[in-house]
Amino acid sequence: MLNLIRLLLGYVIFFVKGPFPERFINLCAHHGICIWNIKKYKNYMICSAMASEYDTLKTIANRSSMKINIQEKKGLPFVLKKYKKRKGILAGILIFYITIYFMSLYIWNIDINGNSQISKAELLETLNELNIHTGIFKNKIDLSNIESTLMSKYNNIAWTSANICGCNLELEIKEKISPPEILTKETPCNIKAACDAFITRLEIYSGTPEVKPGDSVIKNQLLVNGIFEDNFGQNRIHHASAKIFAITNKILSSEIDLNPKERIYTGKKINRKKLNFFNFEIPTTLKPKPRGTFEKNVNINKLNLFGRNLPITIYKETWSEYYEQEKIISTEKAIEI
Repeated sequence: MLNLIRLLLGYVIFFVKGPFPERFINLCAHHGICIWNIKKYKNYMICSAMASEYDTLKTIANRSSMKINIQEKKGLPFVLKKYKKRKGILAGILIFYITIYFMSLYIWNIDINGNSQISKAELLETLNELNIHTGIFKNKIDLSNIESTLMSKYNNIAWTSANICGCNLELEIKEKISPPEILTKETPCNIKAACDAFITRLEIYSGTPEVKPGDSVIKNQLLVNGIFEDNFGQNRIHHASAKIFAITNKILSSEIDLNPKERIYTGKKINRKKLNFFNFEIPTTLKPKPRGTFEKNVNINKLNLFGRNLPITIYKETWSEYYEQEKIISTEKAIEI
């Protein structure tokens, strides 16, 4: 901490030469002047002191018949004095901080987390409809309006939170997990077969069984009836409940084209790049879109600094030329596939 204060206020490293170095040190202590890093040599010594006390040190040196000379000046005041006449540097520093302050008033990145059922592109399109995009002034953003709009537009969003962190707009989304549809025990119902099967075992908890072990049933056949006759001869309905064990056959089928078209790449590739800088698109290549049969792949990279995304995005399009060729697959190969 002491070294930091000395650097901020400025200090000097100086030579002291003469016959009475001890008297010089004693007079410095008497006048309350702190000197440090004292190094004694044969005919002189080197010391350090605060720059503001150097004039007093010259007076003390004269009284003690010593001579002092500055060897080096250290600290912030001397650095500022060195560049005082270089107005371009000072103007550049001033413009830099003004630019940083001006840029901090805008949103330069939108982060969306927690979405799996809804694509990020769709959410960004919704934000764009609300006039929310990169480069927007922070004070124009209504966070509560963003949250309510997303909640009302998408039924599968349980909750959402919008926050501004620095120059980032962060959206946290929690999507709903739809539970399976289950009838309550108070809802009257029957139990039917889901597919053709051979019944092996029944566990009836509630209801009247319409089949027994060893029976063969077809799809949608009634297995347990929710209607039963009470002791008074009246029919009542209730919720049928049971476990039915059965053996069933399932057929899995797959179709394979014996003459599919296969893409053969020629090796010719065309790369097109553009730079999105502060919401302005700047093409870095002047190549037009190729004509013919090409496959397009897009790679988007965001520049980041110290883990924070910058408002600079690099778009790279790779166009690969190809032609289609008919391929013949044998029956044996198709069966193997």
